[in-house]
Amino acid sequence: MKRLLKSWPIRTNLLAVAAVVAAVAVTDVPWLTTAFSLAVFGVAAWQDRTGVAGFRIPRTLAALALLILAWYSGGLDRWPMLLAGFGVTLFIAYADIFNRALNVGYLQTHNLDIVRTRRSQLTTPGAVGRLVDAVSILYVLGSIPLGEFRLGADLVVLAATAAAFGWIASAVLQNYLHRRKVSHPVDIQVISAVRRLQPKYVVHFAGARESEYQLTMWLDYFEAVGDPYLIIIRDRYLLDGIAARTKAPIVLAPAQSVLDTLLPSSVRACYYVNHAVKNAQLIKLDKYLHVQLMHGDSDKAISRSPVSLMYDRVFVAGQAGVDRYHRHGVDIPNYKFRRIGRPQLHAMQVGHRDKADEDRQTVLYTPTWTGLTADVNYSSLKQGKKIVQALLARDVNVIFRTHPYTRTNAAYQALADDIKSVIAEDAARTGRPHLWGDQAESAVSLTDCVNAADVAISDISGTASDWLYSGRPFAMTDPKGFNERYLDEFPLAKAAYLLEPKAGNIEAVLDELLLRDSKADLRAAVREYYLGDIKPGDLVEVFAAEVRDTYARQVRKTATGESALTQAA
Repeated sequence: MKRLLKSWPIRTNLLAVAAVVAAVAVTDVPWLTTAFSLAVFGVAAWQDRTGVAGFRIPRTLAALALLILAWYSGGLDRWPMLLAGFGVTLFIAYADIFNRALNVGYLQTHNLDIVRTRRSQLTTPGAVGRLVDAVSILYVLGSIPLGEFRLGADLVVLAATAAAFGWIASAVLQNYLHRRKVSHPVDIQVISAVRRLQPKYVVHFAGARESEYQLTMWLDYFEAVGDPYLIIIRDRYLLDGIAARTKAPIVLAPAQSVLDTLLPSSVRACYYVNHAVKNAQLIKLDKYLHVQLMHGDSDKAISRSPVSLMYDRVFVAGQAGVDRYHRHGVDIPNYKFRRIGRPQLHAMQVGHRDKADEDRQTVLYTPTWTGLTADVNYSSLKQGKKIVQALLARDVNVIFRTHPYTRTNAAYQALADDIKSVIAEDAARTGRPHLWGDQAESAVSLTDCVNAADVAISDISGTASDWLYSGRPFAMTDPKGFNERYLDEFPLAKAAYLLEPKAGNIEAVLDELLLRDSKADLRAAVREYYLGDIKPGDLVEVFAAEVRDTYARQVRKTATGESALTQAA
């Protein structure tokens, strides 16, 4: 709801509803008008929830609602209000067009040394929205009869609307003349601030809603590099979540056209944490070294996608990351790979966790999300309740941590909520200190959860390979029914105890996890293959050194004119 109310199109539609409610209070407006205006806000809220851009339909409906108010507040007898009503109608219905006309190359920033001029402050994205809000509020207030002062209120509203249109017309004309002189207008203030920063590299981030975690897991390690850098965010809905997690300079650059102008000559390398389609818009600039990090190391299809072929470097945790590509026919040359371990595991406790002898064993269960398509849906949440009930019957403590994307699928979120209720009921009945919900998913990190657990049950996901670094026993689920093909598809599972597709062998698997652990030696070998032999205390510096080397190498390449293939040789 907070996100909805921060969106100015939503606020404007709320004003339209308020306008009709005001009319209901002072005139005989049919009930259908009120229902219609409330539907306006419902449509707008639904579109914002699903990420549909534009808001043209709900804004147009809101404008019609305001016209209804204008008519019922006096009609032709109050011509100033009627004219103002038409003006506000245009504001609401076509505010996005006004914004595009007003904003010439404007770039929103965070943590960047920049001072806006008076003109740039008046033509920022959202300026039209704030203007619409102000005029709409005045219009709503002016619609309420004020006795002998009614005519005065009418003229004030009309004058305010005319002044607003005059300002917009003047700004649009100036920007039109500017476009006639400059082929690709840019935000000079931001460009200058980035040049003063002199970043050595940039981190490019685009993606779906709720995907901020893909970048935030790397922010601390970019800070450890020690050199100035810039984060470029391509989607507005990702900005606030990233800005709240870092003090690094950020530029929101939705348009592809500003990328080549935005980056100064000091930039030598560009880093990516996913395979977002917009990555290609920066990768096409071949004067930089482009490096793919990804946001987890697993045997999922995304971790050996052919899309990785377009990057100059691919950072992987260990040799398994290299072989995974080659095993599936993705022929990335060996010189492109860098084996860096997983810096996110630097604080992980390796070996048996510290605990008193009388402490119960703790089991971490981390079901993944459904994936974008059914063929990569590795989530075990349909079997999750059976798994958790079996754990509770063993008198263990349970840590239940779902994937951040679980909430994007209502059916699987319902399954997760059902499991949480089972855990909550057991905690209330037995007093066992289980961890679930926000306490397990937001208040603590994945590393904290791993360090607090003796064994784990994981789906096919990066969590399984992260857990492997601890060296402690774990099991993996098979909700898609790979059965005998499982080890061929997901070799990491050689170190795990495998659950059957419907978790029918859960008791036998728990015996191995909690009592016998017959795969301890094999697990150690698989651990080195997947994650290398880097000690926890060295992981961050290994990553930082590789980052420095990428842009230092690119400087040498530029100076000597040698190709990447020549460097590798």
